[in-house]
Amino acid sequence: MDKLLSEKQVADIVGFKRTKLYQMIKKGDFPAPKKYGRANRWFESDIEDWLKKEKEELHKDDGIFSEIGKFFDDLLS
Repeated sequence: MDKLLSEKQVADIVGFKRTKLYQMIKKGDFPAPKKYGRANRWFESDIEDWLKKEKEELHKDDGIFSEIGKFFDDLLS
């Protein structure tokens, strides 16, 4: 079953502050939250899918990006 995550939970998972999250959302680089009353919530599966996509993009590059990709591997394991 898919959980709904709060803004803080999402920020903790991806390691970005609130400001960065909303900048990325505005640019279309991060999943937009769903509105439940005044609260913003994300489906856990949307965040997992985004992390997997980012990991795949990072693995396409060499050097430091490969190291970051390994970090995402560890996060998702």
